[in-house]
Amino acid sequence: MSSELFRLTHSKIETFRRCRKQYWFAYVSGLPWPEQEQTAALIVGNAVHRAMQKLCDTGHPDDGYAELDAYLRMPKHELAGPGTEGYAEALACYEAGIAAHESIASEARWAELESWAPWERAGITVRSRADRVDRLAANRWLVIDWKTGKFEVEDVTDRQLDLAHVIVRTVRRLPAEATVRAVAWNLRTGQQRVRELTRQDALHTMAYAARMAERMQAEAEFLANPGPHCGFCAWRGRCEAAARLEAEGLEWLLADGEALPEADFAEE
Repeated sequence: MSSELFRLTHSKIETFRRCRKQYWFAYVSGLPWPEQEQTAALIVGNAVHRAMQKLCDTGHPDDGYAELDAYLRMPKHELAGPGTEGYAEALACYEAGIAAHESIASEARWAELESWAPWERAGITVRSRADRVDRLAANRWLVIDWKTGKFEVEDVTDRQLDLAHVIVRTVRRLPAEATVRAVAWNLRTGQQRVRELTRQDALHTMAYAARMAERMQAEAEFLANPGPHCGFCAWRGRCEAAARLEAEGLEWLLADGEALPEADFAEE
């Protein structure tokens, strides 16, 4: 793979779309990334993914149970350790995952399939990962991204599935006639978001990625987009725009001594 290819991931693209300043911090500035803040939800998600990987590897639920328990008993994961609500949630998600695993009849399966899809002509290479890949039949495949959150942003999830589809089609060198069912499977809620994808869809995904790469490389201003997502941004402590919005709110709109006009909320 050429070192000159512009590297793209789902996270990199979504960061650019969400906030150019956050993108600058993470991918342009060269600053060391802040340590990721540990939350119960993050720990639960990681634990369930690790358990589902073991289950896919061997097909034996006990392997997943053992991994889940060992991971959550680590001192740094005490927010979701035994006896906590997080531990119970992780256990419930994994048990839903066992049922999901048993519902899939496939010829072969792989856990955590991750790779690059280089496109020399466009100057890009796309990296993604599928939590689970199943060959259902010769030209019929299944790609799963396990979810454990309380909700998902549908268009963001779709773009994530599309990139995972490209990786599977590339790594397994699927023939043009092969179809792939890409599923975001939420083990907490039981909901499945399903995309039926073809070779043409993979081409469209790579074309979109190439065009986004052009914009990302041409960006010069890197303006901040402060908003609710700042609360989840690891760089917020270094971002003046986020701090200014939190401190000033709408006050910057007002001249000295000016007050906001009173709104008329009278019922009609």
